[in-house]
Amino acid sequence: MYKQIIEGGMAVTAKERDTLQRAIDAFQKMTGLKIERLTGEARARAVPDAVIRIPFQGKGIRFAVEVKNFLTRTTLGVAVQQLRNDPRNRKGLLVTRYITPQVADLLKNMGIPFMDAAGNAYIDDPPLYVFVKGNKLPEDDRPEPVTRAFRPGGLRIIFTLLNNPGMEKTPYRNIAKATGLALGTIGWVMNDLRKLGYLVDMGARGRRLTRKNDLLTRWVTAYPDQLRPGLVIGRFKAKDDDWWKDAEIETFHALWGGEIAAARLTKYLKPQTATIYTREPPARLVLKYQLKKDPAGRVEILRPFWHFEYPGHHPDLVPPVLIYADLLATGDERNIETAGLVHEKEIARLVRED
Repeated sequence: MYKQIIEGGMAVTAKERDTLQRAIDAFQKMTGLKIERLTGEARARAVPDAVIRIPFQGKGIRFAVEVKNFLTRTTLGVAVQQLRNDPRNRKGLLVTRYITPQVADLLKNMGIPFMDAAGNAYIDDPPLYVFVKGNKLPEDDRPEPVTRAFRPGGLRIIFTLLNNPGMEKTPYRNIAKATGLALGTIGWVMNDLRKLGYLVDMGARGRRLTRKNDLLTRWVTAYPDQLRPGLVIGRFKAKDDDWWKDAEIETFHALWGGEIAAARLTKYLKPQTATIYTREPPARLVLKYQLKKDPAGRVEILRPFWHFEYPGHHPDLVPPVLIYADLLATGDERNIETAGLVHEKEIARLVRED
């Protein structure tokens, strides 16, 4: 099981603790300012990972800190949403190992304070203003290998368990059928979930999935890089932006994902990209709606990776967990905001602890 350390009442991994300390050291060296860690301050469960205070011109500027070991544009949405979910509405600050200049600009435009272990930082809290980007990490500072549970096969299993509450208690052959994976793969991944603290054996009462909200976060973070790229069939261009409004893609064994699915669930978003998951070759669908192959097109077609029917009220949409993940992976502020609505409306009940 990965090592955890209690940080002011919160459980953080040793790697996260190291990331936070390195970012603090780099910020202090870069700016000459001091950072105090308020480890004794009472905090709500699960957020934040730490609380810091920056004394400046007689003012103590406090931040609730969310730590992410590594951050990319595709995982940015998850971090931003977590940062904004502090129940006490404290100012949030994102801390990570390294932030590229492009992601630094995105965070600055969204008004999200950050700092990293390379000395890059952004804080705009008058009278304090700091913006540093472009510093690089040493060549040998790279992400840790991804554990099996968060590689493609493991992600398919976790997705199935999150969308089918109680399935973890059933025989492995049921999980194999719902995922399309071999029994051996199910066993390996279930053992990994036990070691990571997400699956508990309860004797005669069977297995129980636990820390489901944290598991969802890790799934959504890993999905864009580990599983999604291998699902992409291609990108296409439509004749007009509103073609999807009257399209009946379910007749082609296809489902809406991403922005269109979110718009139908929340009535909040004006879709810019059409995301389609289809179980059959897309030729008939492409012909029907006059879609043309275009690597920069706003229609993306992917293969589904699950083998179960989601028991929802929207038979033409992919499961909400996938809608949520696709929105966050865009790194777009409006999509991140809409993802929060999807979580509240459709997902919160799935990750509620028993």
